[in-house]
Amino acid sequence: MGDLFLKLLNMSLAASWLIVAVILFRLIARKTPRWMICLLWGLVAIRLICPFSMNSSFSIVPSDEVITKSSLSESHRKLNFTAGVEPVDAMIDEYLGDTSHDGTSVAYDDGNILMSGLGVIWICGVFGLLLYAVIMNLRLRRYLKETVLLRKNIYFCDYVRAPFVYGLLRPNIYLPSGIDESDMEYVIAHEKAHLQRKDHIWKVVAFLILAIYWFHPLSWAAFILFCRDIELACDEKVIKNLTMTEKKAYSESLLSCSFKKRIALVYPLAFGEVGVKQRVKAILRYRKPAFAVILISFLAIILIGICFFTTKPQGDQNTGMPPRDLSPAQIEKGKKEIELKQMLLDYDKDHIVEVSVFLQEDDDAITAADILVVSKEKIMNAEEQDKIQALASEYLKLDVHNINLECVDSEKFFQEDIILRDADEDLTIDKNSLYSDYIGDTMASKIKDAYGFLDCKVEVHYSEDEIVSADVYVVKNDEKDVAETDILDYVSESLGISAQDVSLSLN
Repeated sequence: MGDLFLKLLNMSLAASWLIVAVILFRLIARKTPRWMICLLWGLVAIRLICPFSMNSSFSIVPSDEVITKSSLSESHRKLNFTAGVEPVDAMIDEYLGDTSHDGTSVAYDDGNILMSGLGVIWICGVFGLLLYAVIMNLRLRRYLKETVLLRKNIYFCDYVRAPFVYGLLRPNIYLPSGIDESDMEYVIAHEKAHLQRKDHIWKVVAFLILAIYWFHPLSWAAFILFCRDIELACDEKVIKNLTMTEKKAYSESLLSCSFKKRIALVYPLAFGEVGVKQRVKAILRYRKPAFAVILISFLAIILIGICFFTTKPQGDQNTGMPPRDLSPAQIEKGKKEIELKQMLLDYDKDHIVEVSVFLQEDDDAITAADILVVSKEKIMNAEEQDKIQALASEYLKLDVHNINLECVDSEKFFQEDIILRDADEDLTIDKNSLYSDYIGDTMASKIKDAYGFLDCKVEVHYSEDEIVSADVYVVKNDEKDVAETDILDYVSESLGISAQDVSLSLN
C-alpha cells in the first residue's frame, strides 16, 4: 500500500505543474472557447491516470519522481566514520542493509513505515468518498421513482429543484414540475448539449480521479473548475447562434432555475448548479470567437502540453557543468581495472571479499597500480601477496615494483584509517577515495546483476568533499538490449548528482 501511495503522490506532484498552468491559462485566455479549456482538463486527467510520462527536452517539469524510495530509507544515524559526503555514507548503509556492524549504523526504515501508514489513511479516504457517492446516488434514485414522462427521455419530478441530467449508460433529463414554460426550451437545449458532449460520463470520471487524489489540494481545485467549465462550454454551445434578446432570455432562465445549494461532488449536471453569476456575465458578453483566437488558443494548448504534460529527460537537466567525454585511453584504463579486479577476486574466492584497483597514467600509458585487497578473516602472508603482485604485474605488463599492494582484513577496512604509499612517490590515497571506490564497486555489482552485463565498473569523483561526477564502464552482453538512460538514472540517483555528470562507456 505504501508503494502505491508513493507512486500516486509522485504522479500528483508531477501533474501539479500542468494543473497550475491550466488555471493560469483559463484566467488569461478569457476569449478562448470553453470547450478548448475542457481539452486541457482532459490532459490533466490523462496525466493523473497514466502511470508513466513522456519525455521532452522542452518540458518544464524536472522529474516525475520527486520522492524516491531510497530517499525514504535514509532516516538513520550517521556512520561513526564518514567520508564527509552524505550520499556515500548513505550508500554504505544501504549496502549493509538492516544488519549491525562495528562502526556502522542500523537502518531503521522510518520513511517507508511512514509511507505505509499514509497509504492506509489514503485508502480509507478513497473508500470514504466512494461510499459518499453511493449513498448520494441511492438517495437521488429514490426521489426519481415518482416522475412523469414529458417526451422521449425528458421527465418531470416533484422532488427536484433544478433541471439536470442523470444516468450513465441511459441518461435522462429531469425537470422540476413547476418549471416555467418560457424557460423550458432553453433548459432542455442546455441539458441536451451536456448529453451531446458526454459530460455525464466525464464528470463521473473526474470524480473517480478526485477520489483517488483526494489528498492533493490542486485536485479539488481542478475538479471544481472543470465543473464550471463544462457548464460554460454548454452555455456557449447553446447561445452561439442566438440574438442578444434570446441571450437575455436564456440568462433569465438560468437565474430562475438556480439554487443556493453548495456544489455536491456527485450531484448530477444541474442547469443552475455552479457559477451562476459568472455564467450570466459570460453569456451576455459572449461573441463568437474569431478564427485567429481559435488558432492562437490551439497553439497555446499544444505548447502547454509539450511543456507541462511531459517530463524533462534526466540527461537533459542542466547543472552548469559540461559533459565529459572519455578518451580511448580512459576507456582502456577502465576496462583493465575491471578485468584486473575480477582476476584477483577469482584468484581466492574463499577469502578475498573486495578488491580496489587504481591505475596511474602518464601520456596515456599505464605506469603504476595501487591495489587494495580486503580479506575475510586475516591479512595475507608475504607469499600470497607476492603471488597477487605477480598476477597484476603480468597482466598490466609492469615491473612488480610498480605494483603497490595493500592487504587488510574486513574489520580493519571498516574501523581504521588506511593509507597506501608508493615506494618511489609520496602517493596517499585517503579514506574518502577508498569509500568512493567501495560505493562504486557496490553500484557496479548491482548494475551488473540487474542488467546481465558481463562486467561493470563505476568510478566516483570528488571535489571539495562532494561527489561531482562518475564514470561508468560496461561490458555488454550482446543478447540483451538495455537503455543507456536506465543506467545513467540509477547512478545519478544513487550518488545525488545529475545524469549529465555521469559518463557512460558501453563495450
